[in-house]
Amino acid sequence: MPPHPPLARFLAPHLRSEARTYAELPSLEPVLTELLASARGAWPQVRLDEAVFLRHLAERLPPSADPERTLRAVHVSDLFLACACVQGDTVAQGLLETHFLPKVAAAVARVDASADAASEVCQSLREKLLTSEGGRPPRMADYQGQGPLAAWLRAAAVRMALNLRRSARRQARAEEEALADATLPEGDPELEHLRQRHRADFQAALAEALAALPSRERTVLRLHLVEGLALERIGTLYRTHKSTVSRWLARAREEVLAGTRARLAERLRLSSGELNSLLRDVPAQLDESLSALLASAK
Repeated sequence: MPPHPPLARFLAPHLRSEARTYAELPSLEPVLTELLASARGAWPQVRLDEAVFLRHLAERLPPSADPERTLRAVHVSDLFLACACVQGDTVAQGLLETHFLPKVAAAVARVDASADAASEVCQSLREKLLTSEGGRPPRMADYQGQGPLAAWLRAAAVRMALNLRRSARRQARAEEEALADATLPEGDPELEHLRQRHRADFQAALAEALAALPSRERTVLRLHLVEGLALERIGTLYRTHKSTVSRWLARAREEVLAGTRARLAERLRLSSGELNSLLRDVPAQLDESLSALLASAK
């Protein structure tokens, strides 16, 4: 039985406008029927409305004067599963988990062999692929079916692993900078005077940097530092892995440190050495300072 609604409704906008091309549309019915049967045969557990998939497929077809050839070039079974995942089908998402994410983990291990890297990347990738954010469809909707889904996922995971590694290096540099040896020795009366003089400026800069964090990062900091929730518990609340929560907390601390330093540098016009001296003990006391600020804001 030919797919319903008619193919022209989905494919015509993606074809050239010559009458000859539109005349070919009826001949595509058996091609599309064959492709749909192949996709359903690959994933018999997935129940995806035919019209929904046809629209998803048509929106991802490149303009072509040879629509049959273009259709046959699509990795239709992979696109079928991706479409079901975008629609929120839990069976499809489970199949993605079992059939594809282990290959992603293996690809990440070649970039970063640390024990938690694959778990963290897979969790982050899972969130981006399957979760809408800011009104935008899940990232899985970006898959066009022009290559194997496994290769597309591996490429995305490797990019994410490299970005996370660069982020870790930036954090390390920020911490080294904040902990750098001060030009004024510890216990120097001049240093103590400097700290006392700018205590209010520091508190204001810290509060502003904290307020500038995204809402989720502030909430996670409050849950962990003020309410004492473990990473696993916060992960349960956000339906994510504790390693992701740990990454959120690390990024929040890094942004607060960098934001505080930038605000003090702009306000006080101190030398680099004086600024390092002023901030030298901040990383070790940061959680305590943040806890006090977050508790007072409740």
